[in-house]
Amino acid sequence: MEIKKIDTTTQKQTILASRPDSFDDFIGQSHIKKMLQTAIISAKKRNWPLWHILFSWPSWFWKTTMAHIISQELCVNNKVITAYAISKPSEIVSILNALESWDILFIDEIHRLKPNVEEVLYTAMEDFVVDMVMPEWWNIRIPINPFTLIWATTKPEMLSKPMKNRFVYSFHLVDYTDAEKSIIIQRYLQVYDVHHDSSIPSEIAKKVDSVPREIHNLCIKIRDYCIEKWIKNLTSSELSQFFQHAQIHDGGLTPLHERYLEVLAQYDRPIWLRVIATQLWMWEKAVEDDIEPLLLKLWRIEKTTQWRILSR
Repeated sequence: MEIKKIDTTTQKQTILASRPDSFDDFIGQSHIKKMLQTAIISAKKRNWPLWHILFSWPSWFWKTTMAHIISQELCVNNKVITAYAISKPSEIVSILNALESWDILFIDEIHRLKPNVEEVLYTAMEDFVVDMVMPEWWNIRIPINPFTLIWATTKPEMLSKPMKNRFVYSFHLVDYTDAEKSIIIQRYLQVYDVHHDSSIPSEIAKKVDSVPREIHNLCIKIRDYCIEKWIKNLTSSELSQFFQHAQIHDGGLTPLHERYLEVLAQYDRPIWLRVIATQLWMWEKAVEDDIEPLLLKLWRIEKTTQWRILSR
């Protein structure tokens, strides 16, 4: 069988086309979009940078995409970096010095930022200056261009009070409804050229969690299945066959979720997370982060710090 060379440029363009590029294209989170649009209009009228923003959202919830949309609305640059990549105060000072007026600095996983780096950002955020300690142990204050800092975290409980208090705008994402998920699915199916019956997006919405990245990944799997089976127009019957093939159940449960529930069902009492992790051949942290969130959201289990039990 001859394997054709992949056009990587086309592949990248397809992936980028699936991402929202404006507030109108960004599905859901209407309360957040309204507040951000008001803040952006105010910034333009005041001729001054947008005030700093904190996003405390779960993983894979388009935090970077939202920062990109804000930069598009303001017509400014958007510098993206993860907190763990900044190890020394001098590194964040270098980044801040390179920013142009009104630019956006987006730092992801901000709870992983080291305290000495965080302290440099405090004066930068409030006074648009950075304090440098010279070899002779005296300070020099360096002015920087006014900018907007957008911080994102999946663990807001780990943030310090001084950090939280420096943000006028603080947002936490809410789950997508089935109707909103259907719109997102419809967009992805269109991007990946999957022709389908009108009921397909709503049927897929029942089988996936309210996480844009998970929805995107599922649509790619469906695309690949349609190509492999030579399906020109996806019907409900063919979609059911795909879910059987992929072993995906209502709510987005996978065989690993089902195995977790089977382990709990073997006992008539609460059991330790360590026992479940051992039965699944997984690390406890992986079970907590990758398996349990969906089960908790679907009210299938109850948990404490140590114990787990099936919901009654």
